[in-house]
Amino acid sequence: MSYRATNGEPGAGGKSAGQLMKEITEGISVLVHKEIELAKQELGESVTVKAKGAAIIAIAGVFGFFALIFVLLALRDGLDTFLWQWIADIVTALILALVGAGAALFARKKLASPISADLTKKTIKDDVEMARSLGKSTGSSTRTTSEVTRTGV
Repeated sequence: MSYRATNGEPGAGGKSAGQLMKEITEGISVLVHKEIELAKQELGESVTVKAKGAAIIAIAGVFGFFALIFVLLALRDGLDTFLWQWIADIVTALILALVGAGAALFARKKLASPISADLTKKTIKDDVEMARSLGKSTGSSTRTTSEVTRTGV
C-alpha cells in the first residue's frame, strides 16, 4: 500500500508511511480495547440475570423444604388420629409445594438461555468485514493524497 503526493514527490504535504502505520496501530488497539470492554459489560449483565435465577432456585428449595415438613406433619397427624386436622396440613403443604414448583419453573426459564455476548460478536464481525473491505480497496492501487482525502479511505 503506497501513497503519493499530488505533486509526485513522496511525503510532500502528507503523512509518512511510519506515521500512518502508527495511527492504524493505535486505532486497532483502541478498537480491541473497546471490544473487550463491551464483552465484559455484556457478560456482566448475563451473569446478573443468572444470579437472579439462582436466587429464585434457592427460594424454591426453601419452599420445597417447608412443603416436605408439612407433608410429614400431615402424614403424622393423619396416621395418629384420623381426624380432619391432617387435611389442613396437607392443603398447607400442597400450597407450599405449588409455590416452590412455580418458583423453580420461573428460575429454570431464566437460566435456560445461555450466556452470550451477541453484540460483541456482531461488532467484531463488522470490524473484520470493514478491515477486509479496506484491504481490498487499498491493496492493489497506488493513489494520490488528493484521492485519499476525497474518498476518506
